[in-house]
Amino acid sequence: MLNQNKIKQFFKYCLFGGIVAIFEIIIFSVLLNFGLNYFFATPLSFIFAAIFNFILQRKFTFKNKYLKKHEQFTVFIIISIGGLIINWFITVSCINLFLINPIIAKITAILCALGYNYTLNKKITFGKMK
Repeated sequence: MLNQNKIKQFFKYCLFGGIVAIFEIIIFSVLLNFGLNYFFATPLSFIFAAIFNFILQRKFTFKNKYLKKHEQFTVFIIISIGGLIINWFITVSCINLFLINPIIAKITAILCALGYNYTLNKKITFGKMK
């Protein structure tokens, strides 16, 4: 059963994740405008967003004080690679198969990866590594 703290934590995750998503979409758009193909713009924008996301989620959502930040960051990035695969697959599929606008495809992919990222980071990155 969900309690008030879990709902508040998920809301914070979504809030800061939303900020990161906007950041990611801006980077994605800039890369596209500079002529980079969406096939490559997707992972590049995701990498920048993952770093920013780690900082925000660690400090504000999970208020984590684990001293070995580099270890925790490594776990976060490994989980993020799974999110990147989901993100990339959905972005590319939406564009190539369904002819969806790249920005709309990117937003769709971010939303689809949300549950995966939240669950694993809550349980592993910020749960077991306290």
